[in-house]
Amino acid sequence: MLTIIFIFGFILNKLEAIEFAEPSIYTLLDGETYYLRAEYCTIENTEFIMNGRCFSFKGPNDENYSIATSPGPTLKMLTGTQVNIVLENNFYGLQQEIDCHNLYCGMDIINLHTHGLHISSFEDDVINVHIKPRINGDTEFDSNENSYTYTYTIPEDHYPGIHWYHPHNHGSVSSQIHFGLFGAIIIEYDNSDKYIETNSQQLYTDGNIDEIYKTNILIFSSVYAVNTELCTCSQDILNVGILEEGTNNAREGIAAYGRCVEHGKNCFHQYSACYEYCAFETSRDQSGLEYNIQIKANYIFDNDGIDQFALVNGIYNPTIEITQNKYRRLQFVNTMHQYYIHYKFPDINQCQILLLGYDGIFFESPRDLNIYSNELILSSGSRGDILIKCSSLSEYQVLAIALDGQTSLDDEDFDDLERFGSDQDNTDEQKKLFIISVISDAGDVIDNAPENFPNKPNYLKDLQNVDDSEIDSNCACNQYRGEGEDKCYIHYSSKDGVMAVNGEEFIDSDRYLTYMIKDRIYQFTLRTDRHVHHQHVYPFQVMENIASNGFIARAGDFFDTMGAEHERNIRIYTADFSGYMMLHCHILPHEDEGMMALMYVIDDILPLNAPSPISSPTDNCLSTLYDGGVLSPTPEPTIINSGSNKPSKQKRSNSLPSLLFHFKFNINTIMIIFMLLTLCNTFMICQSKRKTSKMINNKIYGVVIEDEDI
Repeated sequence: MLTIIFIFGFILNKLEAIEFAEPSIYTLLDGETYYLRAEYCTIENTEFIMNGRCFSFKGPNDENYSIATSPGPTLKMLTGTQVNIVLENNFYGLQQEIDCHNLYCGMDIINLHTHGLHISSFEDDVINVHIKPRINGDTEFDSNENSYTYTYTIPEDHYPGIHWYHPHNHGSVSSQIHFGLFGAIIIEYDNSDKYIETNSQQLYTDGNIDEIYKTNILIFSSVYAVNTELCTCSQDILNVGILEEGTNNAREGIAAYGRCVEHGKNCFHQYSACYEYCAFETSRDQSGLEYNIQIKANYIFDNDGIDQFALVNGIYNPTIEITQNKYRRLQFVNTMHQYYIHYKFPDINQCQILLLGYDGIFFESPRDLNIYSNELILSSGSRGDILIKCSSLSEYQVLAIALDGQTSLDDEDFDDLERFGSDQDNTDEQKKLFIISVISDAGDVIDNAPENFPNKPNYLKDLQNVDDSEIDSNCACNQYRGEGEDKCYIHYSSKDGVMAVNGEEFIDSDRYLTYMIKDRIYQFTLRTDRHVHHQHVYPFQVMENIASNGFIARAGDFFDTMGAEHERNIRIYTADFSGYMMLHCHILPHEDEGMMALMYVIDDILPLNAPSPISSPTDNCLSTLYDGGVLSPTPEPTIINSGSNKPSKQKRSNSLPSLLFHFKFNINTIMIIFMLLTLCNTFMICQSKRKTSKMINNKIYGVVIEDEDI
């Protein structure tokens, strides 16, 4: 039966509601081992069907793997625990590519990034871990060759919140997420005595956040679909280096990787599935992933078989039922590999929207979005936590705003951002995200908003009013384009088609943008120029409002992923983990093409032969962290097997490697090191049964090593 519903002032035809659903949730227990398998799958919804990539899951007591899905299962991790996740690569294809740097490559090679978790980069290792696929479809899965065991130690003071996981193999990050490899992570306290009571209400209670505010996780993804018959990977145009009208990729040599038969305008757009498949020039023919997408309905874009779809938990425009005049908690994860999402919620006279925090970190108090006309913007990779309460029994279409003319807000800080739907010809049509259906049945428990949230731990301490004497704003070897300034500066740019951080594309894993010292506060000038800044390990705090009234961010907000226009000041507190810290643009095609860099956090003093500030504009201050000193560069990325990485619960040992950082290099230090090395060889005190640094020939390598291999 056809019904007519009035939504946002428009008359919408509703044939049948598409039911909302969420991925399965698994709670990971301390000391246990779990299996996450990446495999090929068919992704189908009401709008299209495609060959994609999915995750399946198996727990310690499960005989069989779960059904492979995209998104993958939601993994709930508890503070103060250590869990093992065996990542299995059940793809097949080219196992290693040669002479492949800042290009689309490694189509079927995977690893795992826990996006937003505050853990060591040696546990969340995306530099040294590259898991090979099977050789071909007839090759049996080999647990030694095609898997790797990650051990994650969740700190006792880790803040509770929403995060996500995805592969992070440089060269294939964007494509693997675009074709379905991602899932959510929830961090919760491990016991109830840490939950904060507010007027007899609790945001968390008895270890279950759903008991007060009914909570739904909404994982947003997109598919830029090009029908199979329109997509061909034509060899004669691979290196032409020309741009056809309508594309926005200026990088020569890969601009024309994919094209559409008889429809050359947008079929090989940089973000389309066709482009991202065809761009793997050397590995796609050996891959088990065969390009196959078919749009079911007659969506009109360039009059044929091409359209962009926003999916929520893999579903097109699902309907979420909420109870009238009761708050529902919605946790948003923007996994779109290339787009900001600019949300337009129901009118402020119909629904109240409270923003609780970004990137799994709550504000000091809820923030009413009525001052932004009930609009919200999230960068690619970012998360948002909201409460929504509606007064009328009705249905409301939540939309994605693509252009400035579709919003009531006007601000130069977001008018040129790559918002979902903004690069198609039919941008007059606002893209559908999901429908809110308000019902009268009792269900949600509470109609009051929380007044405060759990206290923030040390690594999230407020840095706004710190005395200037406690802030480092000078970073040796971090000048920007030869200006000769020794200041902490991060600038994303794509001048002349080169995807760069501070003027240089990613070089290799033993080159560092700068180094920082642990337990220090650093102030960086951040300039994203429409790109999206994401950094691993440590969140950063914004020092000033971004956009009018802080629409994108307010001073004091914490993020791990954020983008905007113009320069901004951010502060980073290197509280507790030493090691490399990756940063990159989270418009992921840009990351794959080289818009990525590494910083390095050392323990507490300047290392031997640390590079001095470089004034040469040709070097661009990307210098090896240690030049012939105690610490050698990180080794080249290698294909790592899982056989030498057995699960273990033992805590990380930093004994001898830490000493090398703590002593000034003089004759006494030499004697101490010599004595300790002698003891090490005699009593084997340097061995560790967990991921840690390895001592070889008096050099420390930041790789994942088991004591059996030493």
